[in-house]
Amino acid sequence: MTAPSLPSPSPHSPSPQSAPVSADVSAERLVVVGSGGRPYREYSFQSLHAHYTLSAVLSAEPTWQRDYLDSYVVTDLSDPVAIADAVVRLAGPENTSVALLTWDETAVEATAEAAAKLGLPQLSAEAARHCRDKYATRSLMSEAGLAAVRHRLVTTADQAVAAAGEFGYPVVLKPRALAGSIGVTRADDESQVREAFALADGAAFATLPTGHGILVEEYLDGPEISIDSAVHDGGVHIVHIARKRLGFTPYFEEVGHLVAASYDDEPWADEVRALVTGAHQVLGVTTGVTHAEVRLTSRGPRLIELNARLGGDLIPFISTFATGIDLVRAAAELSFGRLPDLTPTYDRTAEVRFVYADTDGHARALDLTDAAAVPGIAHTAVLAEPGTTLLLPPRQAIPRLAALVATGPDEDACGQALDRAEAVVDRAVDPLPRSEAGA
Repeated sequence: MTAPSLPSPSPHSPSPQSAPVSADVSAERLVVVGSGGRPYREYSFQSLHAHYTLSAVLSAEPTWQRDYLDSYVVTDLSDPVAIADAVVRLAGPENTSVALLTWDETAVEATAEAAAKLGLPQLSAEAARHCRDKYATRSLMSEAGLAAVRHRLVTTADQAVAAAGEFGYPVVLKPRALAGSIGVTRADDESQVREAFALADGAAFATLPTGHGILVEEYLDGPEISIDSAVHDGGVHIVHIARKRLGFTPYFEEVGHLVAASYDDEPWADEVRALVTGAHQVLGVTTGVTHAEVRLTSRGPRLIELNARLGGDLIPFISTFATGIDLVRAAAELSFGRLPDLTPTYDRTAEVRFVYADTDGHARALDLTDAAAVPGIAHTAVLAEPGTTLLLPPRQAIPRLAALVATGPDEDACGQALDRAEAVVDRAVDPLPRSEAGA
């Protein structure tokens, strides 16, 4: 693919900073927008560093990321003009083949707008908005008659109660444009609706927008799955399906995920494939790796949301153990306008389980040596540094101590390995001071 002719950078934009990089690198430059925490995203940087000259546009000076970067620019990740200007500077005067990629939910829209300004392959800014705005997703799916879910956008608790009365209990309340199941609650009566509205209305996540209304939806019964796909020129190629583990009812905390290499034998496979393919078409997503979440209800599969980015929670990482497919590399190839090789090389099962403390408290130093030694455990990671305040849901989103990853021939084997590993993890935390305990 011929590299696009990038414009000249603004004279006021920050100059790129160099970082250590290996001598054997690709002539193709991949610019990653955003980062994420080291335990959750270092595997992505490792994969990309092995195949491309890797640069980054970051919101703060890099720390651990430096080992993987050729260069970087620090700027405002909510500003598409600043991102585009940073990409031009990182590309340099040689203007080699350049691509732009983000897995940062807070930067999806701005990155899409920046790519459009530069003429780089990406999903459209409109498609990014359709995916980021849960109300827009629901509205467009309903207009298309595609497995519609009853929903209403409300701005007051009284409106939420009225919507719940119309739909019938239980209902689910969620912020319009946040992420990670933050502020999402099931409510079974009027008093719970009011409590759920207050929780959703007060929820926040990084720089994502708030104050634009709360979504009330009919409750969708059945287990939840997620579907990661590679999309090229509008063609949707499902790579894997993950079974989502939920906890801390009624708050939909994601406590784990399981990926099996094959799903074709499942009775819902054809319906899920049709729903996910249709959702991409309705929302206008024509390129990139996507992460869809679906409920397998008694009335058939129903879309919860379609994320125009790589999945989080180490799902792409465990997929490599189950399928052999590197979704991070696939996302990069799609950013260069190429359809990646999506042929599975493994037929296994992999599962990640997140370990939580039993009570609120401050995290202690955590040693996962014994957990890592359990047969079947392929990876462990400490997620909370000593001293980190951990408040169980709903007081805090994602207050995790550690991540454990198991691989095996099937779900039972993974579950047994994870049970043994979790049993040897010290989940004790230091008690909170009285001033924090009452917060």
